[in-house]
Amino acid sequence: MWTRPSFSLQDTGTTTRSVSLGLINVIQKRYLTESDLIIIRMPAIVSLGYFLRDLIIMTIALLVVLTILKLMGKAKEMLSYRAFKVGILTALLSFLLIITAQVIGILINTTILFHRYEDWQVIRSILLTVAAILLFVTVLLFYLPFGRGEYMVVRIATEPSLEKSWGAYWGEREKCYGVFKRLLELRLPGIAVSRDPPEVFRRKLGLKITPVIWISKVEHEEAVSPTRLEYLIEYLKNFLTKAELDKVVLIDCIDYLILENGERAVFKFLTTLKDLAALNRGIVLVTIDKDTLSERAFSFLTNELRPISELKVEEPEAFYSEGSKGEA
Repeated sequence: MWTRPSFSLQDTGTTTRSVSLGLINVIQKRYLTESDLIIIRMPAIVSLGYFLRDLIIMTIALLVVLTILKLMGKAKEMLSYRAFKVGILTALLSFLLIITAQVIGILINTTILFHRYEDWQVIRSILLTVAAILLFVTVLLFYLPFGRGEYMVVRIATEPSLEKSWGAYWGEREKCYGVFKRLLELRLPGIAVSRDPPEVFRRKLGLKITPVIWISKVEHEEAVSPTRLEYLIEYLKNFLTKAELDKVVLIDCIDYLILENGERAVFKFLTTLKDLAALNRGIVLVTIDKDTLSERAFSFLTNELRPISELKVEEPEAFYSEGSKGEA
């Protein structure tokens, strides 16, 4: 009866690696010269344990790289700060080096590179060392803004502080802007829905990182079509329900939404948002320009929503224009 032959290879005189090969596989011993080497047509695994270890680590590193690339596309505000941008790039490079090192690790545990195990192991060690240094640099770069006091971790109070104010309000644009910014200054998480692109809106109000949903028909990764009211309400619902905190939503384009969807659909959208705010510690501010609305729409909004004058928040005077300091 024929049995599969078993061979062993000596690795640097200390480690014995057992290899079971078929008739078509050839073992290359380390004392053979380059001219004596036989071409192996079908690679075989020399050490299954090390092979699987390196394969798993390579897969994890690859998933990390894909995650970093995905986050880079979404974290544009964070990437505007140079230390964060360099930190992400060094992290990306370090994991690419880890992937390369693990590919070498996989190959040296097969008959493809096993005959030059020591040489490739040196290269692999260098790659992993450089990757470790880059990861250390990444940690420092992410810590620097906090160490310098440019950013800080702020504990947001979770106890209700504005429970009498939860709900939806209407008001003139400048007054809503002032109240919105004042609530942000009080550490309320906030989000704005605007016709202006995010950077333009934030610059107009003197904001830096407040999320802005850009309502526009242009094809852009940050734009949301005005006709996607269902998506918009789900997005805002997620914002309102994800944490037990007081929070604020600014709707700064109600006339445009009515133009694109009709009054009935927008009325339904606003009443749903109003109810969500009341149930989830939210304050919704809706800017209204009477000249751009029909009499029916203006009447509905002013009856369904509370005037912003009932929201007792101290607004910054800088956000009032001449003639706009009156009640909503």
